Amino acid sequence: MQEQAGGRAPSELTYSLSNEARAVLSPEALLLPDHVMDFIDRRAVTHAVYGWWFDHGLPLVPTDGCIEREGKHLLYIGIAPSKVRLIKPGSPSPVKRRFQRDHLRGVRGSTLRKSLAALLQQELGLEFRRDKGGKVGMDRCHEQKLSAWIDQHAAISITQNDEPWMLEEELVRQGPPLPLNIDMSGHPFKSTLKDLRHALARN
Repeated sequence: MQEQAGGRAPSELTYSLSNEARAVLSPEALLLPDHVMDFIDRRAVTHAVYGWWFDHGLPLVPTDGCIEREGKHLLYIGIAPSKVRLIKPGSPSPVKRRFQRDHLRGVRGSTLRKSLAALLQQELGLEFRRDKGGKVGMDRCHEQKLSAWIDQHAAISITQNDEPWMLEEELVRQGPPLPLNIDMSGHPFKSTLKDLRHALARN
């Protein structure tokens, strides 16, 4: 991994982390969103920590100190599953289910996707609605706009880990800046991001 302007090499930021955490921040490859499901199937990934990397298409998001690779900054870390969970025979792996049902599909079930929608609302002309339970969602045409933006501006890294919930707090609290993480995060951008997300529910 090469250091680029505005970013910092992982070695500068991860010396105090566990070997497992450092592996997440130095992934084997960055995947295009369209290639994620194939990668999960080919590698038989079940439990994992995954990173979302973005180019400069989110100017409001501060990237100072963030790890940079191939022109993209690591802005968010996620895990699947979130806790110990048995996999029923014949059912999708927790990671596959997470991407299929949430991250690549709809804002209703994805914290990251909702954050992106809040950040890109004006640029993409996104419109929101609330269901009977009060959760924010978008119609299919607006989800497709957001998916098209993600396909153009994002990349994903996936690292198999049998107990990803053990690493999440270490990475968010002790790792490099992750401005799009909310839970357990002390990043100064957190309050701005939460305000933008709350505004969607009020409209």
